[in-house]
Amino acid sequence: MPPGPQTTPAALPYRSVGVRFVALLIDAIVAAIIASVFSSPLQTPMFNGANFTNGTFHISTTPNPLAGVGSVISALVVLFYFTFLLGAYGQTLGMVAMKIKVVKEDGSKISYVDALARSLLLIIDAIPFVIPFLLGAILIWASDKRQRIGDHVARTVVITA
Repeated sequence: MPPGPQTTPAALPYRSVGVRFVALLIDAIVAAIIASVFSSPLQTPMFNGANFTNGTFHISTTPNPLAGVGSVISALVVLFYFTFLLGAYGQTLGMVAMKIKVVKEDGSKISYVDALARSLLLIIDAIPFVIPFLLGAILIWASDKRQRIGDHVARTVVITA
């Protein structure tokens, strides 16, 4: 019996900006919620005490000295969210919702290293910050494989799931 048809890179159904942007928006919301669970305790002001003076109740707080650590934890949680889900499943929750996935240019599964490269380079796509992800969108529109810079580096493409 002859083998079934093979998927060639030219036959992959590349996805463009619109559906990828909606997936990224969903992921940004999910990742922000998860990150806030881990970083909120470090962002909360420190309670110094309370008193009741001249008929007024006063609460004294100071900024939490660990607030900067909370920001780093948030960034690491977001990086882990994208890297783990893409490395394990080739999809984030937003991608599942939008029915897209990330694969290597030859159609094979991506590795955790590929997922990490794509995730780290989301920062580059966000430049200029005035219109976030405009650079990524321009690169996707200009690429025959609909790749942003993270895709070029990791040699990945986004296709229909």
